[in-house]
Order: sequence, then C-alpha cells, then structure tokens
Amino acid sequence: MRVEVTEATFEREIGSSSMPVVVEFYASWCGNCRRIAPVLDELADEFAPRVRLFEVNVDENPDLVSRFGVSSTPTLFVLAGGERVASVVGAQPAPILRALFDTAAGLAQPTVSAGSSSGGGCGCGPACGSAAGTGLDEAGRQTDPGTGAPIGWVSVEACTLPTADQPMRLAEFEGLFTASLLVLRREESGWLRLRLDGGADVESRARDLTAREAECCAFFDFAVDRDGDQVVVDVRVPADKEVVLDGLAAQAEAVLAARVQGATK
Repeated sequence: MRVEVTEATFEREIGSSSMPVVVEFYASWCGNCRRIAPVLDELADEFAPRVRLFEVNVDENPDLVSRFGVSSTPTLFVLAGGERVASVVGAQPAPILRALFDTAAGLAQPTVSAGSSSGGGCGCGPACGSAAGTGLDEAGRQTDPGTGAPIGWVSVEACTLPTADQPMRLAEFEGLFTASLLVLRREESGWLRLRLDGGADVESRARDLTAREAECCAFFDFAVDRDGDQVVVDVRVPADKEVVLDGLAAQAEAVLAARVQGATK
C-alpha cells in the first residue's frame, strides 16, 4: 500500500523512519506514472513490511521537488534515514523497479532478540556493502553470501557506481536484452557484438545505458550504430578486463536461453 506525503508530513513520515522507503515523485497527468502504478502496488505488497512505498505529488509539493532535484516524472528514490541511497527515472520495466525494492530491502536491519548472536555479519544482504555481508570472487566481483554467485560483472575497485545502484544497472541491461536482443557474437577476445531489434527508442535506450555504464567503468568502449532495422552495440574492453566481457555475455546468453526455453513450453 502506498502512502501520500506532503511537505508538511514528509519529515514525520519519512525523515525519521527507521525503515527504508521507496518514494515516487509523480503527477496526476503523467501517463508513465499510471503505467508503472500496478507494478509498484504489487511490489509494495510483496516487500511489506520491510519496505514502505510513499508518493509525492510534484504539482502540490514544489519544495520537495526542489530539495530532491526532480526534473521529470516518475522519479523514484530509495531513502534510508531520510538520505538518498538509489534512484531511477522514467517508466522503467518491472525488473528495474524490483531491483529498486530489493536495494531498499537490503538496507533493512534484521530484528535480533536480546542475548542472541547475529552470527557475524549484519544480515543486510549484498546491497549493504559490509565485509561480513558480502564476499569477492577471484575477479574481485561482489558475490551473494548465500550462493557465492557474482552479483555484478565488474570488480569493486574498477567500478565507481555506488553499490546500492549496481543491481538496478544489471536489471537495466537485463530489461534491454529481454525486450530487444536478437543475437550476440564474440568477434574477438575483447570484443562483443550485440544485435538488438528495434527503432529509435531502442537505439536511444542503448545509447543512454551504455553511456552511463562507461561513466562508472571507464575501461568500456561502447559503440552504438544502426544496421537497417537493427541496433548494433559493440562492446570492447582491454585484455585485462575480459572477465567483465564474459560476465556481460553470460547475462545476454541467459536471456536468449530463457526465451528459447519459454518458446518450447
């Protein structure tokens, strides 16, 4: 269940909350806000009571809009203790919205009864960033403490993206691949080519996503071009970063494999 907050109630409802929250800045006239509303409602029910969903009407609360630097709707933030932890802008697909709630849930502190032991580690999950809550694989990537599987392609030292934002970035690539990926090919050891099906919207999405990825991981060399009705994304990395390209290729291959499996059922 979502709760409406205003400039008058924001601090009481959110600023002093001990529970991480997701806040959506929306407008009554915003079609994209209406588009994602059912997904947000489902996620709010699923993640309760670990995460609460609030909403702010941008037309009625200009001070909050200015405070959080909101320039378009919908804009969603994860807040913990009143501080921004992660954000997404626009009508993002369900996997990205889920990743936002996962990030918030990862910040929730578990209840520990008096006299009990936490077993060493905060229990917050991979998004917490504490040494006890996560591990590293041989490539220096963060791993899920339960399965040992990597939760990203890039080593902690090589990526400047905040830890809490990394699941959402992975979900953005997954969403792009799920919607549009046709085929991938390893042209050379450090060169991966992805072919996407789609028009100008897919090209714009690919350009935006790869540009943001290159900002936090400067070793990536992305090129996005059109080839008829397809969008071609070339990804190049230096020799010492090929393990990252392997991870990206594995994520893309998993999407294609899931599509094939779904088609045969």
